[in-house]
Order: sequence, then C-alpha cells, then structure tokens
Amino acid sequence: MKKKNSQNTISYVVEDEGIAVDIILPRFGQQPIPVIYLESFEYNKQMKDAIDFITSHQIELYNIINNEMTTYISQVYNQDGNKALSQISLTKIYILLDEKDEYGLMFAWSGDSEHGIGIKMKNMSIVKIGVAEIAFL
Repeated sequence: MKKKNSQNTISYVVEDEGIAVDIILPRFGQQPIPVIYLESFEYNKQMKDAIDFITSHQIELYNIINNEMTTYISQVYNQDGNKALSQISLTKIYILLDEKDEYGLMFAWSGDSEHGIGIKMKNMSIVKIGVAEIAFL
C-alpha cells in the first residue's frame, strides 16, 4: 500500500502489530529498519513526527543508547559491554500509540539471541532497558 502526503510518497505495510514503514538510519547501519506504529493502522502526524525526530537525532540517540547498553551488558551479563556493541543490531522501532514522544527500540544480540535487548525512550532519555519486549510494552 502507498499513502501520498504533501512532500513525497510514503510506502507502508499494515501488519498485525500496526502500520509499518521501513527507514534507514545510517548511524545504526545500512539495513532498512521497520518502524511500527503499534495498534494504529494509518500513517499520521504522530508517526511522521516520531520518524522525523528519530532520523534527525540518530547520532545523539546512537551515543546515548550505546552508553546505556554497555553498562547494561556489563552489569546483567557480566561481559565487556564495549566488545558486545559490535554484535548488536537494531531490528525494529516501535512508536507507542498512547504515549506522546515515547518509542521503543528492539535489538538483536548474539550474546542473548533468545531475548535480545529492548529500550524504551521518551524524547532523548532512556526510560527502561531490558529484554527485547521492553521496546513495545
């Protein structure tokens, strides 16, 4: 499906979780990352604003997230967090329907391939970090 807005054409898919748009955040790698607007089935201003915010602040977000993940991995898994960062990849971003300026990021990590890592953020602050499900709960 495609939805056209005033600037360009937005390609999206409707999934069970909600509407999804693929974006590329060069700071996090070159692979497309699905941004899922949980429990919403239309591309709207809240989703656009969240994507614009994440895209324009990706360098700062990358640094904040890496610092927190380094500490988290060191404390929870008793591993060198700095070395672990090279084994982590961003797999999904969730925009939360009822929470303004709050979003979750899901990461795959070979050090815990079953659970991964999830981060919930509000603007530029980390609210919670833990297993992958944290990103969308």
